[in-house]
This record gives sequence, structure tokens and C-alpha cells, in this order.
Amino acid sequence: MDTQVVTASVARPPLEFDLIADFACPWSFLGKRKLERALDSIYGIPVPALRWHGLRTKGEVPPASATWRDHLATRLPPGVSVDLAQETLTQAGLDLGIHFDFARLGSVPDTREAHRLVKLAENEGAHGALVDALFSAFFERGQDIGNHEVLTELGRSRGLAEATLTAFNNPSAGADLIDAEEKRLQGLGVMATPNVLINGRILVPGPAEVSTYVQALDQALFPGLGASEDKRLLH
Repeated sequence: MDTQVVTASVARPPLEFDLIADFACPWSFLGKRKLERALDSIYGIPVPALRWHGLRTKGEVPPASATWRDHLATRLPPGVSVDLAQETLTQAGLDLGIHFDFARLGSVPDTREAHRLVKLAENEGAHGALVDALFSAFFERGQDIGNHEVLTELGRSRGLAEATLTAFNNPSAGADLIDAEEKRLQGLGVMATPNVLINGRILVPGPAEVSTYVQALDQALFPGLGASEDKRLLH
């Protein structure tokens, strides 16, 4: 009679990610890439696309005349200069394959339309690549991602269906969803970007380091185990 050997394994819950971010926030770009770097340490588990929640944080929706430097200055703690912040962001970006080119940035776009395009792209599951393209277009190439034509071309270059692009030409398509989401997030007290929510229960307020995201993934995958054991199992 054959003997079967059964190997016990720890049941791993599925992963779900909600990213609250803005395309005019350099820390959001860094946070997305750092989370992706942390996910590289996970093997054998399918990783779904991020659920995108666009938030133009209250008090930071720029007027048409706002310059990038003025906008960035409103997000810095006292004593930190814009030049120092840009240098620090540039170095952090290089480690993640991001080439910030702040010299290209003039006025700061209102990113509402960019968020609306992503919301429409979700209907065909094509928002993942579009999100990265929008960040890159603004921060690496200095494109005006508040311009409807620029957004349409970016969407087309990422293979969005013509039906999605046609819907985007209708200013009301998806607009109510964008407005409702901003109000809901602000009502929950979310006033800054980025924030990452894992499995609906583990919040990582940003900007965070890769190691912080790894620890959060440990908690999500092995909620019943200690942190040290999690790390051994994960890596």
C-alpha cells in the first residue's frame, strides 16, 4: 500500500491593493515604484493590478498660474528648500528607474482629467500601464497632463480601446465617480498622497520605504505569524 506524504502549508490570503495618489505628486510616483519593488520579493502568488484612487488633495489643486516650484513648496516641511527637495527626489528616483526632470516643469496641471481617463480605462483593465505612463509623461518629459489632447494620445499609445477614448471625449463620462471619490476620501480624513491600502486593512501612509512595504506585505500574507517568521517565509 502506497503512503502519501502531505506537506502542510500556510494558507496565503489573496492580495488586493488600493493606491491613493496624484499624478502631480512626485512621492506618489516613488511610492508606486517602491511598492512594485517590494512585490518583486513575493514568489508564487498572483499580484493583481493596483486599484487607483485619484486624489487632488485639498488645498493643493493648483491655479492655472501656479508654477511647479511654488506648488512643491506648499508640500515641504519648514526649513526644507525646493532645491534640496528636488535633489533628494531625483536621487531617490534614480534608484527606482525614474528620471525626474524638474527643469521641464512649468505650470502645474489640474490632474482631474487624468484621473478620469484612468477611471474609464479601468473598465477594460488597461489602467495599470496608463498610470505609469501619466507619471512618466509629466515628471520625465514635462508634458501637460491637464491637456485633453495630450491625455488622449497617451491613452492611445497605451492601447486603450477607441470606445474608451470616445467616452473620454464626453466631459461627463466618469466625472461623477471622480468627484464622489475625492469627497469620500477627504471625508475619511485622507488629505495627502500617497497612501497604500493592502487587503482593505493594512494602511501604509506615504512616502514609505521599500522595507516598510515588505513588512506590510508580510502582515497581509501571514496575518497569524510573527514579523520575524513572516520575513523568513517570504524571502
